[in-house]
Amino acid sequence: MTTHARATALAVIFVAGCGLLRGPRPLTPTTADALLDGLAARRAAVTSMRARVSVRAGLAGMWTREALVVQRPAGVRIDVLSPFGLAVAVGTDGSVLWAFPPAEGARYEGEATPENLARFLGVPVAVPDLVDILMGLPPRRTTAGPASIESTREREYRVTLPLADGTQTLWFAGDTLVLVRAEESRGTTPTLRVMFGDWQAALPHTLEVTVPTTGAAIHLAYDAIEANTHVEPSLFAPPPAGRVLPLEAIVAKPG
Repeated sequence: MTTHARATALAVIFVAGCGLLRGPRPLTPTTADALLDGLAARRAAVTSMRARVSVRAGLAGMWTREALVVQRPAGVRIDVLSPFGLAVAVGTDGSVLWAFPPAEGARYEGEATPENLARFLGVPVAVPDLVDILMGLPPRRTTAGPASIESTREREYRVTLPLADGTQTLWFAGDTLVLVRAEESRGTTPTLRVMFGDWQAALPHTLEVTVPTTGAAIHLAYDAIEANTHVEPSLFAPPPAGRVLPLEAIVAKPG
């Protein structure tokens, strides 16, 4: 091997070695209060949202295409789409939850409870919590003491908020400081877990909501998001229908 060839080979080895020895990205300095203030600022900045989303829920694990409209504090409208148009519309203003399959000419409705929402989402979530999650935030909680912060082996920040009956724990990416997951526990039992991923334009484009005690889960992948769009309150009101039936009836229908 010539002197020039040996020098070239050594240079390649040196560069490759530098790549192998390069350490992980440093943690961005922050505090628990700064991270929580960032969440509060996003909550105040985004008050409504329209989106096209793919959703997978339930044991069948099938993806559906949906159009979503969300408005604070408790407005949610979900249009489940089929190749032939609207299959069913589901909405709530925070008090009444309704479902309207246009082909049936009947409207189903009941209280907007977590249990009733689970009929359509697969997971029991209160309406204001659902609004937060769909907008890429953890459910808003009243804390029972100061938050604590620590860094993890995964080079994330873990912020723990004490609640009256448990804890809410939030994980943030150590370099970008975006929220990556949240978990709530009552006592020592985890009750809710949310994953936030694929951050674009200050909003996560993938969500996964899980109830650890039952394994129930829903996965969402946003195709397009429009924040702070104008939303008519009538979108969340029950549509007119020839018949009004209880929500239990829609579950009892065959198929």
